[in-house]
Order: sequence, then structure tokens, then C-alpha cells
Amino acid sequence: MHKLFYNRRRLALTGGILIVVSALMGARIERAYSSDNSLEQIQKFGDVLRDVQAYYVDSVNVGKLTDAAIVGMLGQLDPHTIYLPPQSVKEQDEEFQGNFQGIGVTFTIIQDTITVDAPIPGGPSDLLGIRAGDKIVSIDGKTAVGMKEDDVRKNLRGPKGTKVTVGIVRYGEPKPIDFTITRDVIPIVSVMAHFMVDPTTGYVDIGRFAGTTYDELMQALNDLKSQGMQRLILDLRGNPGGYMEQAVRIADEFIGGTKTIVYTKGRDHDFDDVLVSHPGDEFEKTPLVVLVDNGSASASEIVTGALQDLDRAIVVGETTFGKGLVQRQYPLPDGSAVRLTISRYYTPSGRCIQKPYVGGEYVKNTTGTLAANDNFQNEDNYAHTYDLQGRDTSRPKYHTADGRVVYGGGGITPDYIVRNDTIQQTTRKIWASGVLNDFVEDYVAEHIEQIQKEGDANYFVKNFKITDAMFNNILHRAKEKKIDVNMGQFDIDKPWLAVVLRAEIGRHIYGNEVRYRVLLEDDKQYQEAYKVLGEATHLAAVFK
Repeated sequence: MHKLFYNRRRLALTGGILIVVSALMGARIERAYSSDNSLEQIQKFGDVLRDVQAYYVDSVNVGKLTDAAIVGMLGQLDPHTIYLPPQSVKEQDEEFQGNFQGIGVTFTIIQDTITVDAPIPGGPSDLLGIRAGDKIVSIDGKTAVGMKEDDVRKNLRGPKGTKVTVGIVRYGEPKPIDFTITRDVIPIVSVMAHFMVDPTTGYVDIGRFAGTTYDELMQALNDLKSQGMQRLILDLRGNPGGYMEQAVRIADEFIGGTKTIVYTKGRDHDFDDVLVSHPGDEFEKTPLVVLVDNGSASASEIVTGALQDLDRAIVVGETTFGKGLVQRQYPLPDGSAVRLTISRYYTPSGRCIQKPYVGGEYVKNTTGTLAANDNFQNEDNYAHTYDLQGRDTSRPKYHTADGRVVYGGGGITPDYIVRNDTIQQTTRKIWASGVLNDFVEDYVAEHIEQIQKEGDANYFVKNFKITDAMFNNILHRAKEKKIDVNMGQFDIDKPWLAVVLRAEIGRHIYGNEVRYRVLLEDDKQYQEAYKVLGEATHLAAVFK
């Protein structure tokens, strides 16, 4: 998710884009520093705007033209430098501090197309399988291409329990996919679940880095410690990022001594910074494995990169998203804002993990599918070679504190690459249609009292089964929605469907922890993380 990042240095509100806005607002221009004669370009824009206002055949809305000009200008820079209208600023604040009702995604409009930054963890879009990078091309059967941000929000938000169908274009899928989403209250929490997976091993899932993430994590860790936790699996999969300050505090909690966690470099050296750890934190020697995937971005990559580069943790999963740019948000007089990339950040080994982009768009991979790194986009047409772990050895190499090789060039490459199984096309259609959600809601409503009488959450996790009758019910619902079901594909995915159904029924009755406990049973990445806890224990013991 392309977030507002925290930087402790004060910045005077100067620079090209802010000068443009100030000139249009009639404000005095204090200074402009640029190598391409900014004042002449500002005058040029002003001349064009005046001519349009004076002579264009129809009356014009100057504010809308100005907004469009700003959006077009920023679109030539990078994917994360954007203009936020006043309503977007307000709703962004809500998304980090309170809660709202809707489908649970953050998005950016890129070249007239709604692009999902990230589904909000635990929200209805996340549970349906909507991903970062998905493009929303229709809403309730009407085209969404060219729709303004305010209109998008009006169409996607709504009362809990109401439904909306969105058409999604997804990279690699031949046709758009329709998702029927039941709106819900979108909770703004960071720690999605924490529990003990065995008498000495704790598990924590962090869904985002918001203003309270560090405090939430410390409460979770202290709770697990009171239950006997001696080692930890930290799950950052699907975490789109957030506040850099929170990421640094969390990394610091696991890193002893005075070591570089992350450093930043910008064209303006006021944005150069080095953020370091501080000794004396409680969990500096706790063995640690970090889970990541291609939805782990930004602040997630800061934490992961620091822990990997300093040989403090073992990283398992898939290569992360690759967002190595730092943004700062500048408020404008009308309540809007510009979120401007001000620097790049680097992991302790010197890696800038930003993946390639051109003109505000990420570069598509032209070299074929990578072994275990589908998200890595490389702008060069060279051949890729892989080591035994599936790591792309064509990428630039760096070294950890103890000399281990790690890779740059786009995202954080795990120490152990594990890709979870994909599901069949038929299952995707059934899932996206909302059939599974509807079945779970109806089943829980009918059976909740019976299930609760049988036992508690632990009993449910160990004993609840999905029956053939339940599968047949789902197939009947799919037929009613005129979904073309390939039974061969459906049978292949039955074990996966059984896990998902158990997890969602358990969540409705006993809460989010049960959902996670069930899902981890069939999670190859988690299982690998559990296997390498011994290696993590060794790293923690020798960490200096």
C-alpha cells in the first residue's frame, strides 16, 4: 500500500508541485529550485489556463482542470507520488485511525483505472481473495474506467450486509473476474491474530503498520510470553506497509546493540537519515522466523530487510513486493494533499529493493515467469538463473553482517522460497461469486448453537469436518448462479476448500484466531517456517 511515511525532519513547503498550486491560489512564490526553469513553466501553465478560461467554447471548472493537471504531472514520476482530493485525505485518516463500512480496499486511480493498492487484512475483499494490483473495471455491471475517486468511494462503501459486484482485471487472467462482495465494518487493527502454536512457539500476524501497531504488537508478545513463548513466527504476508516509524520501532524490538535498521537518501539531503537500534529491549534474543509474500510491501520490507541483513531472523515465503520509496504528504489549502516521494530507503546491507518503474507504472516482466518470484519485474531482457532455493542469481548480490548472500533488484528474497499451491479456475469463480461467503453465513446461522454445545474453540479446530452434503450445497448454489463448474477441478481443490470453509465457519463463531489456526494447517509457507525455527534459534544465539 502506498502510504504516508514518517520523517522527523521538517521540510519547507517548496518545490515544483507546491509552487504550481501556490501560484494558482494567488500565493506569493518564495523560491523555486530546479534545473529546468520552473518559473517559465509555471507561467506557461498559467497562460494556458487563462486562455482556456477566457476563450474555450464552453464554460470550464478551473478547479477540476487544475486537479487534472496535477494528476497528469505526478503520473510522470513514480507509482507512489499522487494527488489526494480533500475527501481522499479525510478517508485516508479514517483508514488509519477509526473504522468504516465498505468492501475493505485501498486504491489509486492510475490512467483512469481503479488499481487496488491492497485489501485491508481481515476485510471482505481480503477474505474473497482480491489482491494488490487488481484493477477494478466495473461496479455492479457499469464501467468504472474513468470514474472519479469520490464516485468510486460512493459506489464501494455502504451499509454492512449490502452487496456490490466488482469486475476485476488481474495480470495473468485471460478474462475479467466478477467478485460479489458483502460490505462489512472494516476494523482498523494491526495485529490480526496472536496465539501459541505449541508450548514454546508463538505466532503473530501483523496486517499493516498503522499508528498503534507497535503497542498492539507489544501487548501480543507479552501475552505470548506469559504463556511460555520462547520463539516466534512473525507473519507479514499481505502486509502492504504503513508508517516507517512503526516499522523501525518493531525491528528495533528484536535487534540488540546500536545497528543500522534502515537509511534513506534523497535528492534533498535534508531527507538523508540513518535509523538505528537501541539496546535493552525484551525480545532481542527471541528466535525469529519472518513470513513474507509478494503482498508484503513498504514498511514490511523495512522490517524484513533489517532482520535478514543483520542475520537476526530467517525469512520464508515469496519475494516481497519491492517498494523502496519513501513518501511525505503535504497538505494544500483546500484540504487536498500531495503525497510526494522524497527519498529511497536502503536496508543495512545497502539494498534498495524498489522494483523498476517508468512514468508512474511498474515495468512488466518480459523474461517469463520466475521460479518462485512471480512479482519480480525486471526491465532488462537477460536470462535468469536460479540456485537450489529458486533465488534469481542474475540479480545484484549483497552480503549480510555474517557474510551470507542476499539479493537486491526488487523486493526482499527469502532465505527459503516456498510458494503456496494455486487454486483451479472453477474454484476461483465460485469463490469470487460470493457463494462460499453466503454458504458460511447461512450455515452458521442454522448451526451455531449446536456447534457451541459440542465444545469450545479448541474442540472445533480439532474435530469440525466439512461433509459431502456441505460440498453439494455449495455446488447447488453455484448452479443457481449459473457458474460453469468443472467437477475435475472442483475435486482437486476439495481439500483446500474444506480448510477455507472450516476457517470461515470458525471465525464467525469463535473469532479470528480460530480462522488463522485452521488455515495454518494447510499452509506450506508456515510449515516451512516452523521447520527452520531451529536455524533461527542458532542465529539468535550468535547474534551480537
